[in-house]
Amino acid sequence: MSDLHKRQQQLEIVLKTLSIPEGIQLRAWQEADFSAIQRLAAQQGWATPTNRPEEALLAWQHSWPALVVTEGEEVVGFVRALTDGEVTTYIADLLVDPRYRRRGLGRLLIEACHALYPHTRLDLISEEDAVPFYRREGFRELGPGMRKSFR
Repeated sequence: MSDLHKRQQQLEIVLKTLSIPEGIQLRAWQEADFSAIQRLAAQQGWATPTNRPEEALLAWQHSWPALVVTEGEEVVGFVRALTDGEVTTYIADLLVDPRYRRRGLGRLLIEACHALYPHTRLDLISEEDAVPFYRREGFRELGPGMRKSFR
């Protein structure tokens, strides 16, 4: 059984345990979603998906969990994470369209990552304006995060 098939089965099991708002779907990202991911990221001022699209697409292709929330056909939020499956799941990107915030979609994306790997901790680096959201979701600050970008 391929990794993709295993991940899809794993996600189908998890979806049954989550409370998903009416009219919203949660699913594994597909390459066709990448333009919507780029659009949402650009609206937020995140440059990498549009300035370095080949690298960003490869990052999505090599990440798991990599999920989107949709309303109808429209991607309205996403999460891209990495995990060792045992200790840590690192949330690299989590974004919900501002028009859809405060509807539980960010929480849903976090809960999905946790449900897929329930015994791992969730780590992330947050933009300052998102810190109150993560605090409400039970995250705590561990001190200043550090990042060095090369482009």
